[in-house]
Amino acid sequence: DGLNNKSFHKNCDNKGATIWIAKIQGSTQLIGGYNPLDWSGNEFKRTTDSFLFNFTDGKNISTALVKHINVNGADYAVLCRNDCGPHMADLKCTTSNNWTYEGQEAYYPNLDIPAQFIVEGYEVFQVTKK
Repeated sequence: DGLNNKSFHKNCDNKGATIWIAKIQGSTQLIGGYNPLDWSGNEFKRTTDSFLFNFTDGKNISTALVKHINVNGADYAVLCRNDCGPHMADLKCTTSNNWTYEGQEAYYPNLDIPAQFIVEGYEVFQVTKK
C-alpha cells in the first residue's frame, strides 16, 4: 500500500492489535513489534503487553530476540502520531523509511538494532482473537 506514514495510518488506525515486520536495507535483518492497542490518536499509549523482536538473520529463526516492554516504561510503550509510522518507545519510524533506535533499557531491553537505518519495506498484520 506504499511506504509512507499516511498509508500506514489509513490502513492501521482503529483496527486494534497489530504485529508489524520491517526489513533493514542491505541486510537479512528483520525487526518488528506487537501493539495490542491501535495506532489512532496523537499520544503515547500505555500497555504492558507489547514487545519488540529482532531476527539478526531473517533466514535463521534461531537468531531471534524478543523483548517485552519494561513495566516502568509502559507509559511510553506505543506512540501514535499521524506523521509517524510504527513508533514504539525508542524505536521510531519518523519518516517513511528512515528509522532510529536508541535501545534504552527503561523501555524495551536492548535488541542490538542499529541506531539509524533504512527500511526496505514493512508489513502490518491485524491480530484477532478466536
